[in-house]
Order: sequence, then C-alpha cells, then structure tokens
Amino acid sequence: MSRFGKCQNQAGCLLAYRGEEAEIEDGAPFICAECGQPLTAVKPPSAMWMKYLAGLAVVGGIGIIALLAMPKTRALLKPHKGAKEATPAPAVVEDNSPAPEPLVGPNGEPVSTTPAAEVPKEVTAPVKLDMDMSKKENRNVKAEVLKRVDLMPKVSNPNKDKLYTAVERARSMGIVLTIPFGSGKTELTASDVQKLKVELDKPEIAKLRQDPTAVFVILGFADPKGDAQKNLAVSQTRADVVLKAMREKCDVINVMHTVGMGGSKMLDEKNLEKNRIVEIWAVLP
Repeated sequence: MSRFGKCQNQAGCLLAYRGEEAEIEDGAPFICAECGQPLTAVKPPSAMWMKYLAGLAVVGGIGIIALLAMPKTRALLKPHKGAKEATPAPAVVEDNSPAPEPLVGPNGEPVSTTPAAEVPKEVTAPVKLDMDMSKKENRNVKAEVLKRVDLMPKVSNPNKDKLYTAVERARSMGIVLTIPFGSGKTELTASDVQKLKVELDKPEIAKLRQDPTAVFVILGFADPKGDAQKNLAVSQTRADVVLKAMREKCDVINVMHTVGMGGSKMLDEKNLEKNRIVEIWAVLP
C-alpha cells in the first residue's frame, strides 16, 4: 500500500511551493522526488476517494444496463396505451425561393438601392480628415487625378510633371473641403468665401497649411449633362475661382494646383447635382 507525504522545503522545492502531495510506494525512500528532503506524512488525498466513487459509478452503470436489457424490465418501462406521446420537433423547411434580382438601369447598369447622400448646401469639411491611401475612395480619386493631369490642355508640361509627381508619390492624400456650386455657376459668393476661410482655419486643416510640404489639389467637377467640352471648362473655372479665393482671401501659401475633372458621375450616378462641386484635397508627398 502506498504512503502519501508533503515536502516542507518551501524555499527550494517547486512541489513544496505548490503544496502537491507525493505518493510513495511501500519500501521506497520517503523523500521528495524534487529536492530529496524528507516528506511529512499526510492522509490519502481526496482524489483517491474520488477514484473509488468513480469506480462504484461505473459498476452501477453496468448493472443498470444489464437490467434494461432484460425483456421484463423493458416492458415495465414502456408507456401505456393512451399515454401522451412526446410532441415531435417541427420539421425544418428549406427556403428555396430565388434571391431578389438586382435592379438595373435602362442600359443594363446596376442601380444602387442605397439612398444618395444629401448635397452639401455650403462649404463643408469632413467630420474627420481621412488621408489613408489604403482606402479605396482615396485610391480612386488619385487614379482619376493622374488620368486627368495627362489630358489638361492649357498646362505646360513642366507644371504637369510637378502635379503628377506630387500626386503619384503621395504618402497620404485626402479630401479636406467640399464647395457646392449651382447649375452653371462658377463664382463664389461673399458668404462662400467667409465660410471657406472659417473651415480652412480649423485645427486639422490649419495644421496641414503649416506643413510646407503639403500640396493642395483643387478638383473642379461639373455634372455630365450637356456638352463635354463646356463641362470641362466649367469645372476648371470653378477650381480656379476656389484657388484664387484661397490665395487672396484666406492667405493659403502652400503649393496649390487646380484640375478640371469635367462632367462626371464619379461622386453620384443618380443625384447629378452632387457632381457640381469643387473638392480640395491635401497631398503629403
């Protein structure tokens, strides 16, 4: 029969520190296997009694199985006729109905069911500037700007190269302001200029203005209705007007470029009014 003991060498033995009990076979030295110090005899741990109880439970289970296997016992356990039977679980019915088909326009293009965002009524800054170039929207605008730079007819090649390089090598880029324009309008009102100044003086944008490497790219947009060349001219004029106001009325001294994006659906395909705007983008090369 085994004996049980505990090591008292708290300072130098992990088993003593944990308070673990050691089982020593009869005839074996009654010492700690970890540090070799003599053990203090203790009563058998409760785990032994648990083992005994587990063994009894197994024996009892075998006896119950044997009784249930006898025909007479099974008959006693069967429900009598008329007894209420258990209610069967409801059957699972698969829904094989076809998914709703997406809406399409007259030319077969997909039509979004998401409500269009409202058109800003005045100069507006985003709630928080987002200049993360990993964002899809920022990458899309960057690609559109680079495409448009190559097509700018009234810009010299050296200036095209400067703008292209600033955008292409941007480590971060994001929209800082949106300025709405009425249909066919290309001028800013005094109220627009005052609001533009207020927004440009806000802390996040002011911090960008204080960075001499920050470049502001001013994108002019027009809706796609009407003549494409006229829309391009309108979009360019809108961008030029905003740049002039930033330079002369708002004291922005950073490098700035204007890009007329022409008639576009890039901002909203359904609400064409939303494309009659100017966007100011900050670019950190």
